Parts: sequence; C-alpha cells; structure tokens
Amino acid sequence: MTLDALSDAAPTPAPGAPPPTTTDVAATRGRVFSGVQPSGLPHLGNYLGAFRNYIAMQEGYDAIYCIVDYHALTSTHDGEVIRRNAREMALGLLALGLDPERSILFRQSDRPEHLELSWLFSSVVPVSWVERTPSFKEKRRTQPDDVNHALLSYPVLQAADIAIYHAGYVPVGSDQAAHVELAREIVRAWNTRYGDYFVEPKAVFTDSPMIRGTDGVTKMSKSLGNTIDLFAPEAELRKQVTSMVTDTQRILRTDPGRPEVCNVCQLHRYFGEDYESIWEGERTARTGCVDTKRLLADRILSRFAEARARLEELAARPGLVEEILRAGAERLAPQASETVRVCHERMGLGPR
Repeated sequence: MTLDALSDAAPTPAPGAPPPTTTDVAATRGRVFSGVQPSGLPHLGNYLGAFRNYIAMQEGYDAIYCIVDYHALTSTHDGEVIRRNAREMALGLLALGLDPERSILFRQSDRPEHLELSWLFSSVVPVSWVERTPSFKEKRRTQPDDVNHALLSYPVLQAADIAIYHAGYVPVGSDQAAHVELAREIVRAWNTRYGDYFVEPKAVFTDSPMIRGTDGVTKMSKSLGNTIDLFAPEAELRKQVTSMVTDTQRILRTDPGRPEVCNVCQLHRYFGEDYESIWEGERTARTGCVDTKRLLADRILSRFAEARARLEELAARPGLVEEILRAGAERLAPQASETVRVCHERMGLGPR
C-alpha cells in the first residue's frame, strides 16, 4: 500500500503529547518501524524510495526508525567503516527532516534484544523460507566468496526488528516487499504455535517504486556506484547528474527524445509540476539532454538546500547525534524487554 492509502487512518496527535511507549498503540496511532542500512550519507534513491515516507509518517504515527548495523555485518567487515557509515546515515536522516521529538531514531546494536528475538523466531522458520528470499539469492551471486550464515538469517532478524515493537506498518522501498511479506509469515507462524501476540506488519511504499541510478538501468545504489549524492559538494553533484544516461536512441541534439524511457525526464516528476512541459520539450527536440540535466541539478540543489545547511550544523556537533541515537534506544528499552519477557513465558524459557 502507499502512504496516501493510510492518510485517513491516522489521527493527528495532540500538540505536545508524549509518544506512546507501550504495545497499546493500535487503539490510538499506528506504529511504524523501518530499518536502514548504515551506508553513509543518503542518496537521492534513498530519499525518494523510502525516506520521504519516514518523514511524512512521523506526523501521524508512532514512528520508530533504526540504523541496522547488525545487518551491515553480512557484507561489511571493517568496524570503523560501519561506525562511520552509521553516524553519517543518522546525520543525513536528521538533516532531511527526521525529528527525534516526533519519532525515535536509534542504532540497532544499542538494543541487543533484537538478536534474542531473532533466535526465538528462528525456531519456527523453515530453512526453505529464508533460502528463497531475493536478497539472499542476489548476495550469493554478488559476493560468492562471503556467503556467511548471517546472510541466510538476515530476514529473520529483520522480522524481529519489526515485531519487537509491534509495528503495524513498514515504510520501505519496493525491493524490500518480499522481506516484509516474509516477516508477516514468520509472525504468523510464531502466533500459531504460541498464541496471538505479534502484529502482522504491512509494507508502505512511496509513489516511486524504483529509482534508477545514473546508468539509467539498475536501482540507484552505492555498491553499484550509480548514485546522486544529496550531500555531495555542488560541483560533484552536478557532475553526477551530467553523467546520467538518458535516451540511448537520441544521438543528435535535433533528434526527438522519449521521456518515458529517459531517466532524467522521469526524475523531473519529483522536482516540479511542470515536468510534462519538460517531457514535451524532449519529444519535440525543443530542449536537449544537457538542458534537462542542468535543470534537474539546479532543482535538486534547490530542494535540498536547507537539508545541506542542516547537515553542516549537525556535523559540527558530533556529540548531539550520538546523544539522539542513545536516547532513542533508551526510550525503546521497556518495550523490547517486555516483548522478550512474554516470549520467554510462552516458549518455556526460564522459571514461570
């Protein structure tokens, strides 16, 4: 489902009201959870694919957002890189508009209860369920020399991340749809065996199902080196936009273009209501690819000017970011502890 489909379901919280801290949020505000890889400063694909929803949903929902550094261990084995990337991702989210007064931002490893719940969930998950996930198949192909056990169990930890706080909604990019569906299956399997307790989460998507990278073909991704980095120096950002592949059949400036296949034209949909006019300029060869790229770079820089300024302010106060992450984890401690306690009780762990 998209965010628009949920807009009527979330009541507006009273000004100054404290965020819910118990599992009883379903009766008032829906609870949102989403995790993001610590991949450094966000790029345009991150923002359009998921982060827009993160920011929008903190207005009417009990929103929890997690930097999943445990998950990062499946492919990154340099501790300093993970720490730096986690901090930069937090900086980027805060600069883009995530407000720790209206939502919770925390680091996954600061709440190790996630790992325990993942182990408890693994007892109800057939191996075939995790072997079929698209991400495992992709990683097995792209990093054949590092197919570690964590890659296989990644979706179970992801389900635990969501379920431990009884979240009903998960704002994600469309590439994570299969993982959210598997989380629903895992929760259902545990509830069937031990009694109803966990919420079956639903994925919430933006209206941009997949943002293609500068190559014009694959999803925008740092690992593929095809990103438009929102916080890059202006000259570098303009260079990234200029390098974008457009309509490969448009050879000469006077050739008519096909905006429906041109990635630059498609991105203009998110940066102005006049995008149809821009598309028509391409169809009629009134404008060229260089023109549309230059305009896109101008609009990206304009749209994110405030965020870029906020990033500089936050970067000058490194202690503040760490304080926000730790405070977020502390606010979640009672909920995480209670969920694990109930699981122990129902699964027969420890004394009654």
